[in-house]
Amino acid sequence: MKQRLHTVGVATGMSSLSWPSFLKNFPHGHLVVAVAVDVGADEIGSRRLRGLRDLLHRIIGSLALSGAFALTVSRAAGFPQILCAFETEADAEAFAALAKSEPAEGFPGFATQRIFRLDMLLEMALRASLKSKGDIEQR
Repeated sequence: MKQRLHTVGVATGMSSLSWPSFLKNFPHGHLVVAVAVDVGADEIGSRRLRGLRDLLHRIIGSLALSGAFALTVSRAAGFPQILCAFETEADAEAFAALAKSEPAEGFPGFATQRIFRLDMLLEMALRASLKSKGDIEQR
């Protein structure tokens, strides 16, 4: 089933913030966590993991968001995760829907929490969606 991203291009109402700035300004934001399943625990600073973070940043930037967002990489769980925080729940849900994320727990302070597995197939679908101006193949 194909899904269409809402818009391509950066929306005027949103902005990307650093992780510390986001947490300072929106301490009870909405979190979507990508578990980088194809990246080893020893690859936290790797080019591959930075590339996945940058891919998610580009995907989020292509959505019609109404608020601020921030991304960071974490290994607190013992394996690589990319934390994506949003000012508004609607923005978090828009991004979470692309990856078919599930409710999560274990991230204190966030109003809502969702999680998904960022594997090679999803990565390829997300990359293809950027090239096809928003079409994403959901499997």
